[in-house]
Amino acid sequence: MNRHRWTLILGVLLILPAAALGQDRGAASTVLFSPTMQAALETTYGLSEAAVLERMIHERVGAALRGAGCDGIAQVEITLLDARPTHPTDKQIADNPALDRLRTHFVGGAAFTARLLDPAGRELKSVRYDWYPQDLRDGSRAAEPWGDVRLASEGLGSQLAHECRALAREHPRSH
Repeated sequence: MNRHRWTLILGVLLILPAAALGQDRGAASTVLFSPTMQAALETTYGLSEAAVLERMIHERVGAALRGAGCDGIAQVEITLLDARPTHPTDKQIADNPALDRLRTHFVGGAAFTARLLDPAGRELKSVRYDWYPQDLRDGSRAAEPWGDVRLASEGLGSQLAHECRALAREHPRSH
């Protein structure tokens, strides 16, 4: 593994601790980047975008999971497999000055895997979720680079909340 990759991993672990998702019992979340996504950050989007993506995923998934009945979930492990921006990132603009921050518009989106883990670290449920708009009309109207990833993260959060409710029905906890 090259030095840049280790630097990013250590930075994420040290600077951005796993944030509580705001669930009933405070399950922690971890956002990981697949090797393909890590390479895209290094070569195409810019390493600084990792922190932006991680924060966005934490916030959007956390908002969807609040009050969803995830009592038995101790950890939510999310892996970002692919992310495509809606507007160019700073690195893309630096690499290609013909791109315009607002006028250049892409069909973005994201693909994830997520695992819901119990307090012993056992996997309770694993899901795969992706969302990419069919065309520019169906995507985010936001001027931010990761608008479509934000929408995809909200969809992932909704799917995980559904899975938490299903797990709670399958394994009711006595109080």
